[in-house]
Amino acid sequence: MKKTEEKSRPGKLVGGAAVLAVGSIIAKLIGAFYRVPLTNILGAEGMGIYQLVFPVYALFMTLSTAGIPTALSRIVAEHRARGEGAKKYLAAALLTLVALSALAGILVTALSRVLAEWQGNPAAAGGYVTIAPAIFFVGVIAGLRGWFQGEMYMLPTALSNVVEQAVKLGVGVGLAVALAPRGMEASVFGALAGITVSEIAAALYLVVTYFVRTRRKGEPRETLRLNAVERKAMFRTAFPIALLGLILPLGAFFDSLIVVNALKWGGADTAFATAQYGLYSGPVTSLVNLPVVVIMSLAIAVVPSVSVSRAEHDLGGILSKSRMSIKLVYLLGVPSALFLMVFGRNILGLMYPALSTYELDLSAKLLAVAAFGVVLTGSTQIYVSLLQALDKTYSAIKSLFAAVVVKVVLSLVLVRYIGVMGAAVAGVGMSAVSLLAVTAVFHRFTDMRLEKNVAQTLVSGVIMALAALVVKIYVPTNIGAILAGAAVCVLVYGWLTTLFGVFTEAEFLSLPFGSRLVKLRRKIRFWENG
Repeated sequence: MKKTEEKSRPGKLVGGAAVLAVGSIIAKLIGAFYRVPLTNILGAEGMGIYQLVFPVYALFMTLSTAGIPTALSRIVAEHRARGEGAKKYLAAALLTLVALSALAGILVTALSRVLAEWQGNPAAAGGYVTIAPAIFFVGVIAGLRGWFQGEMYMLPTALSNVVEQAVKLGVGVGLAVALAPRGMEASVFGALAGITVSEIAAALYLVVTYFVRTRRKGEPRETLRLNAVERKAMFRTAFPIALLGLILPLGAFFDSLIVVNALKWGGADTAFATAQYGLYSGPVTSLVNLPVVVIMSLAIAVVPSVSVSRAEHDLGGILSKSRMSIKLVYLLGVPSALFLMVFGRNILGLMYPALSTYELDLSAKLLAVAAFGVVLTGSTQIYVSLLQALDKTYSAIKSLFAAVVVKVVLSLVLVRYIGVMGAAVAGVGMSAVSLLAVTAVFHRFTDMRLEKNVAQTLVSGVIMALAALVVKIYVPTNIGAILAGAAVCVLVYGWLTTLFGVFTEAEFLSLPFGSRLVKLRRKIRFWENG
């Protein structure tokens, strides 16, 4: 039973993604602002300790929550499409998440000294004890976000992201400053304590939102117990997604184990090696992640939306949503990556004035390499989300696992000989391998070709970058170059992608301000009006 693609326009997908994107942009801007004073307070070595703790926290957080929220969003979306209740799945998911998160928090505390020794810096041990309680509350957050996303109600996820980042900024920076007189380590632990408080605040917001929304909707009471068949179905859905969710945090975890130790093998002392790692994993990675988080908002919205189309046997809906998602990734990712490459040093100099000239130069070089990851990682996430929605998760797992192996091998070889730049090259290598693999798998299942659109986007981006370089040459100040460059890039890139016809009129109509975009498209592509 097929529906036409015209009837399956992905408007709701884009609307949900837009809500998440706006929330993510606000949250990420707060997060980026948080990193500025934090880097200036802690310094490169302090950020290195902070970033040694964070990937391990992220790994244990993923171990305790991976798979279940995404599986819940899929199951809820499919049940809603059939007019069925799904609260029993939420109850089962929350019970499982809370139990696993509590266990993960206990493990992090118990293993704190061992983990710090493995990473080559014993000073990180106290950070694990400080951040461990946050993992418990992450379980509650993950379950409720999965529920709301399955209902295609993206506002709570977006707002909880903002609450989380705002509290982290206020409490984390406040504690880092307050504890600075007691030494760098105490200041780092204060910043990590801010993360714990921020997760508590986000969890409370989501719990209150859930009960208020449930009371307003006045939905009938449902049984909250899953039978054996339903438990098996939920586990079958969650398990491969959990495996998939673990792979990328494992890559970051291996970085935290390899980079500092490999630099020390090359002759660096602990303080210098930790500072180098802090530059790469702190300012550089934060800037690269800024556009990636916006793209991830689209990826989160894709899973339940495409799952509904799959449940309805709507092939046209699947194809139109997939095509739109992939086009949007390249539309956002290509200019973001090139902008970071061109204006990286300007942005770093403006945001992190406490960095020395050497640290600023090194960070700019690292960013020029790592920026490739914006397009590669963002595109990979979309293809992975589409494969999840199409119930092809195991194919994505194999692809990402191979990519992580490539990253580990490259890191072990390169970091020892070319320093921390090897970590950046290894990260891009992992992203490239994963994108090639998941793209090949996706096209094998759908036979959807977008090479022409991708090529048009890349050409538009290169021309935009050349225009940006001209701006950089003639505008000497950091803030002036960034603002003028952004204005020129938006105009040049927007005009070129519209001229090339990357998006059809129907696709424009599914975007915010769609009718205005269509009018603009017709003016630029005037020859089509006759």
